[in-house]
Formats: sequence, C-alpha cells, structure tokens
Amino acid sequence: MKLFLDDRRTPPRDGGYISADNYAEFLALLDKYIDCLEEVSLDYDLGWDSMFTGFDALKYMKRHDMHPKHINVHSTHISGRDKMLTFASVNFPEAEVTGWPVEY
Repeated sequence: MKLFLDDRRTPPRDGGYISADNYAEFLALLDKYIDCLEEVSLDYDLGWDSMFTGFDALKYMKRHDMHPKHINVHSTHISGRDKMLTFASVNFPEAEVTGWPVEY
C-alpha cells in the first residue's frame, strides 16, 4: 500500500496512492495498512492550523516500528524537507529515501 500525506495537493494520478490530508487521517491509514505498507510520500507543512507536520509522521512511524520500503518527501518547504530526508535516511536505513516535489 502507498500512502500520501498532504493538506492541499492530490497524489499523482498514476501513483496508486491512498491520500490523507491531515495527520490524524494519515495515522489511521498507517494503522489500517501496517501489514502491507510499501511507500509513504509526505509533505512537511500540513496547514496553517495544524499542530503537526510530515516530520511528526516520520517520528510516529519510527516510534511504532513501522518500516515502509520507500519514503518520499515531496515538500517544497526546503528546511523541513531537508530535516525529513536526514531523519528518514538515519532512522530507516533499509528504506529507499527520495525527495521529489509534486507539481501543483
């Protein structure tokens, strides 16, 4: 299963993603698909009113021993993106970690 977290963008049409537009929805999807989780694609900013970021989603996955095969950071928030890519590379060494921004 491939999960996509972003508050305003939709996932690529041909990507086969299930989409969440906030942190709580994403966690519910993680819990639902934990046994078949292949990929996550994360944005850093999740809305001006959100207390959470895509970085929080990565920390949640680490704390709960969730290890997707591929982690993509599609954020255009440069410092947040770099922080997420570094964290993912260090904490999920067996995952393919990529960073590509989604066109909007």
